Amino acid sequence: MTLPSGRPYELEPGDLADPAEERLFTVDSGRRLIDPRVIWSAIYRHRLAVGIILLVAILAGIASIVFMPRVYEATASVQIDQQTTKVLGTEDVEPTVSGSDADRFLQTQMDILESRGMAKQVIARLGLDNDSSFLAGMGITSVEKLSPAEKDELLLTTMQKNLTAELPLNSRILKISFRSRDPELSAKIANAYADQFIQANIQRKFSTGEYSRTFLKNQLDKAKERLENSERDLISYARAAGLIDASAGAAQAGSPEGPRSLVTANLVQLNQDYAQANATRLEAEQRWNQAKSVPATTLPEVLGNLAMQQLLQKRAELNADLSRMQQHMRPDHPSVLQAQAQVKELDGRANALAENIRASIRNQYLTALKQEEAIERQLGSLKTATLSEQDRGVHYTILKREVDTNREMYEGLLSRFKELSAEAGVTTNNITIIDRADAPLKPSSPKKKVNLALAIGAGLLLALLYVYAREKLDDAIRDPRDVEAKLHLPLIGIVPAVPEGTIIEALGSQKSTLSEAYHSIRSAVELSSQGLPRSLVVTSSAMGEGKSTTSYALACDFARVGRRVLVIDADMRRPSLGKYFGSPKDAPGLSSVLARLTDAQGAIMSAPQPNLSYMPAGPLPPDPASLFSGNGLVKLLEVLADDYDLIVLDAPPVMALADSVQIASVAQVTVFVVEAGSAHFGQARNAVTRLLRAKANVIGGVITKYDPRTSGFDQTYEGYTMEYG
Repeated sequence: MTLPSGRPYELEPGDLADPAEERLFTVDSGRRLIDPRVIWSAIYRHRLAVGIILLVAILAGIASIVFMPRVYEATASVQIDQQTTKVLGTEDVEPTVSGSDADRFLQTQMDILESRGMAKQVIARLGLDNDSSFLAGMGITSVEKLSPAEKDELLLTTMQKNLTAELPLNSRILKISFRSRDPELSAKIANAYADQFIQANIQRKFSTGEYSRTFLKNQLDKAKERLENSERDLISYARAAGLIDASAGAAQAGSPEGPRSLVTANLVQLNQDYAQANATRLEAEQRWNQAKSVPATTLPEVLGNLAMQQLLQKRAELNADLSRMQQHMRPDHPSVLQAQAQVKELDGRANALAENIRASIRNQYLTALKQEEAIERQLGSLKTATLSEQDRGVHYTILKREVDTNREMYEGLLSRFKELSAEAGVTTNNITIIDRADAPLKPSSPKKKVNLALAIGAGLLLALLYVYAREKLDDAIRDPRDVEAKLHLPLIGIVPAVPEGTIIEALGSQKSTLSEAYHSIRSAVELSSQGLPRSLVVTSSAMGEGKSTTSYALACDFARVGRRVLVIDADMRRPSLGKYFGSPKDAPGLSSVLARLTDAQGAIMSAPQPNLSYMPAGPLPPDPASLFSGNGLVKLLEVLADDYDLIVLDAPPVMALADSVQIASVAQVTVFVVEAGSAHFGQARNAVTRLLRAKANVIGGVITKYDPRTSGFDQTYEGYTMEYG
């Protein structure tokens, strides 16, 4: 079952007994897109409140500009580099980083600048903890009652709150800004922050170097103590073991180092002497062996002897003289004999000298042999002593190695300590001041344009929130499209709002906007019903929504086009059609017919308009619902169907009454009337749901008393013009 428009009815779960039929008629509303027209209409309806909110916001913005204290902001800028220039060439430098590490480095510097520790240093640098004018310049008074701890905390909070550190993207220039009510104070504190930032950076580096020096000094003292102890242990052990280090004084030429101990030095020296003695002995032995196997006078040592040479020369001279004498003298001549005797004497002396020289060669051999034997005996003794000393030298070597290790460590630490001591006087800094803060000439706050813009923006936001809250709390149906969007009923007409006393006059004029509206509704009813329905019920969710006026207007409009129309006042609780027909209150009517007190023709009255008849409600019964509970109304409609083309029933409101539901269930079609701006969505939806549950054929809804100017919508709706004439 669907409406002629193709839209299903909206039902709540459980409204229909058949689940399949309920799924057919139930509509999932889902999300709807934001409609600017609806938003504008809501704003228009609440335009007075919106205007007041905006006016108050603008006045608040102007008041903030006028009464807010003037705040001055001074800015200093510093450049932050990761590396500093080396002075000595030995300073430690942080490695160059890039990307996210560089960003973290810069962010770390900003965090240091904005830290509580930096604020404390600036306060101490300027002496602000003892200067009450600072808090007064910041607009803070009544600090006399604060304790010292509370005052210090207030100073820190104020400093950090009014400090701004800004580092532009892709830049190393850090801007340091401070705000206060005194321009001179702002510049003074901004510059103090920049100076203290640099000083703290230098102090941190100095503290790091001082820590390194202190640490190295401690390690150096310990290394020195270990070296001295190891040297003492080495000397004590050498003295106890009788080991004498002769490496310094007994080094041999061409050797990297000399013997380590005196015994070893003696052994080395004696071994060298033994080698020399052995060579000397071999040489002497060879000379002796040669000397004893040949005549003594032929020995080279003899021939080379100066005395021997003189004797041999003299003998040669005598032999020469003897030879001359023998040529001229007789062999027995005394001169010859004397010469021969002299030669013989010289030969004896030469032989004796030669034997003496050969004896000296033998003595040299024997001496060399004895020396070699003596050195060999002493060398054996020293070898035994050296082996014994080597056994004792193992521990000595260990102690000596420890001494060397301690000495190397001590010398390394001493060298590094000297470097750090030299670097201590070099103040390298990677933060430099670019611009110092000057006292600002104009205040930075309040900003007139910004405050006014913020006030207007806040006013608009509050106004929108107000409108939104009111719209959420007020679910009245104002837009004609809500009939289809919320109630899921086809909109078959819009009735404009007219003054209450001019309704009958407006309906009597064929060119009035009210008459034109009902002409359109009459056409929509015929089209929606695929022809003229035999019975039509007009009802609403509550009283006063214009259902009686709609019933009368539709009946009159159908009668004008030649239809035989009977309009029945079916509201037997508060009948209102009588004011249009002028019928007496005690005249028989629908209640009399249903109670079988009179027949249908006896309760029908003729109307001034041709083709139109009227049946009043009749005397008000005590229980109208009981009259509709039977089949009396069904039979009445069947009886009247032969006499009239259309029967219009003005039913009572649906909510809290069963009359309309019973009437709509037996009529062919039902028209649901909704008053614009008064009918609420929840109430109207429940009324439609009750009609649908009773199987009423609700062909559409009619918006009555619609004023686009008060509703906030345009004066035209889907091509329908209120000013049409």
